[in-house]
Amino acid sequence: MRLRTRRVAEVEIAALRVWLCGGERHSPLAGAACLAGRMLDEGSKARDWRTVATAAEDRGISVAAAGGYEVLGLALDGPVAELDRMIEWAAELALTPGFAPDRWSWQRQLAQAELAALEDEPGAITGWRFLDQLYGNHPRGRPLAGTTASLGQLEAEDSRQFHRQALANGVIIALAGAIDEDEASRRLGELFGSAARGQPGPLEEPVAPSTGERRRRVTLVGDQAHLFMGKRTVTRDHDDMPALELAAVVLGAGAGLAGRIPERVREREGLAYTASVDTVAGASRDEGRLVLYAATSAQRVDQAESSMREELERFVSLGATEGELEAARSFLAGQEIFRRETARQWAELLVEAEFTGLALDSPDWATGRWAGVSLADVKAAAERWLDPEDLVVTVGLPPESNGSE
Repeated sequence: MRLRTRRVAEVEIAALRVWLCGGERHSPLAGAACLAGRMLDEGSKARDWRTVATAAEDRGISVAAAGGYEVLGLALDGPVAELDRMIEWAAELALTPGFAPDRWSWQRQLAQAELAALEDEPGAITGWRFLDQLYGNHPRGRPLAGTTASLGQLEAEDSRQFHRQALANGVIIALAGAIDEDEASRRLGELFGSAARGQPGPLEEPVAPSTGERRRRVTLVGDQAHLFMGKRTVTRDHDDMPALELAAVVLGAGAGLAGRIPERVREREGLAYTASVDTVAGASRDEGRLVLYAATSAQRVDQAESSMREELERFVSLGATEGELEAARSFLAGQEIFRRETARQWAELLVEAEFTGLALDSPDWATGRWAGVSLADVKAAAERWLDPEDLVVTVGLPPESNGSE
């Protein structure tokens, strides 16, 4: 067990987070981690889901669980007066989930229904095809929950085995709120101390795109086009991460319509309904990605692509201005302030910091990373990772369109 606590005394609330070190990136069967995570709030071997849900509602405790890309997560929030009960429940649910067959089947049906609903969303379909181009058969190249077909091939035992493996890889706990840190740590140690210890197993680096396609056309329902352009960039602990985060804000990852690409493509040229940029989307132990996205019409998709590519090329060639860099620093620093206002936010920061080994819970560390980045650093990182000639392109178009894809 690895534990972090923080006293947040302003409100009589406690927020408890439990992460098991295994997620979809470790899953040999697409969707097994998703379902294993979802089952963590579906009852334990000692009590069923209805008992847990009823007791939680009666006592003002919220219980939620999910299977993520790197971890299985359980979250409990409630009055600090109920903290001892929350700790007991968290240990029971995380260490001895029930995996009742009927609830597992229901969660699988729910996941399949959610995926089926997204399959009616043209932007989601195009985005999935884009990920497949970038990551090939690596887990990053598929939806987090797998597919409706892969979920149909799973059995409850697959998720149960995945939970056991994630538990063996280690448990990370974070607790924040109006708590007695010493007493809470002692109680958590009593209940979680026997959990298996270890580290997540290694996974091969992302493979090259399985199809080798540089451009792909996806036929969509409706009359709107969706354009994705990008490439793989860096892992979350890479030295270029801070510079690329700043570059993302300059290009269009900030608030509203700010940023070079949204300002040009949407505001000046009117080529897109929506335009956005990220340079490190999804960065984790695996590489994140540069993503330039535009929702536009079939008639304007080529113009939008050209403008976005030109603006990226100009940024890579000339870099940012001093004013843009300072504005980006201020924007990111401002976001950090608002990430540390509640016990829930602190719990999320603490558990992520312990998992990643990065000082994400320290505002000085976060702002210090960006403060030390120069214009030359941003330009150099852009040259290394944002080459406009090295982009894969996925375009979703209506069936009657005669686009160039």
